[in-house]
Amino acid sequence: MKKIIHIAAAVALLFGVSTAALAQSVEDGYPYNFITVQGGAQGTFTNYDFTKLITPQVALSAGRYFNSKVGARLHVQGWQVKGALTDTYKFYALTGDLDLLMNMSNILCPNRTNDFFDWVLLAGFGVNYGWDFDEFNTQNNATKFVENPALCGTKHSSFNGRFGTQFNFNLSKNFALGLEVDANYKNDVFNLKRNFDPDWQLAAFLGATIKFGHPKKAAPVVYQEPVPEPVPEPKPEPKPEVKPEPKPKAAVVKDEPLKETFFYNIRLSDPDPEATLNKIASWCKKYPAKNIIIKGYADKGTGNPKINEGYAKARAEKVAKALQEKGIAADRMKVLSYGDTEQPFTDNDRNRCVIVVGE
Repeated sequence: MKKIIHIAAAVALLFGVSTAALAQSVEDGYPYNFITVQGGAQGTFTNYDFTKLITPQVALSAGRYFNSKVGARLHVQGWQVKGALTDTYKFYALTGDLDLLMNMSNILCPNRTNDFFDWVLLAGFGVNYGWDFDEFNTQNNATKFVENPALCGTKHSSFNGRFGTQFNFNLSKNFALGLEVDANYKNDVFNLKRNFDPDWQLAAFLGATIKFGHPKKAAPVVYQEPVPEPVPEPKPEPKPEVKPEPKPKAAVVKDEPLKETFFYNIRLSDPDPEATLNKIASWCKKYPAKNIIIKGYADKGTGNPKINEGYAKARAEKVAKALQEKGIAADRMKVLSYGDTEQPFTDNDRNRCVIVVGE
């Protein structure tokens, strides 16, 4: 065992010295938490052939490195265990230990930067718990090899002490593979034999470790030389704005309204005067898209409604016919007759009329 420790120390020193000249420290990656799963074998040193007492083992541990040098873990291992009287017997056991971890690579070389390899020493104590001792009881009952076996019912517990070493290879910040070798001190009653001579077990494991909870690195402060602000170039004098001469506004031509009235004596229906007809005809030719309404009326003061209806209609139709003779199309004229039902004027005699309105 001393030779193994010496060799491991030399390897750790080699890895540490090769990187001590670099500036950055591995302390940046600590503290962190970890979980390790392991598989391997163990054998018991007693008064029997060691090679016949080797059994498989599995282990699970969880812990924390408080800094780059010191950590702690809770480690549970177990499966089969073998003891021997006149022949070997098998039982099952779990060992739970609280271990102190010392990273010798960082203790010996605190300023190293290449942390690919870590050599760790560990020491701890705990409890062994065993069960299923049927094979031991069968042998002992037949041989009476042990007069007072240290058995409490079907279960059994005892003290465990440990020291060991680890060789870990950090494949990334969060994952590592490792080899662990432990020497476990078992008190006299571990394998149920009372011979007042404690037993030792040697266990070896290969394992994988998941690391998590690393501190977040602060972004480095990068000093930058202040950049002088550019001196703005003088702006050229603005050129006088030449405003274009305002265009003369086109004259707004409004449509001339049309409202002309023909007045009649009693019982007359021919339009008069001729000048009014010419004025209406001129307006229609000036506005070819517009139409006219010709409204005929009669006064209430004379005649009766039936006679007055005839006069009003005849007066409106004769005005329309006179305008057609002056070249105004009939489809541009709307002829209406109101008789004496409407009186556009207050003077009775003036209601014998025709009113022409342009639209």
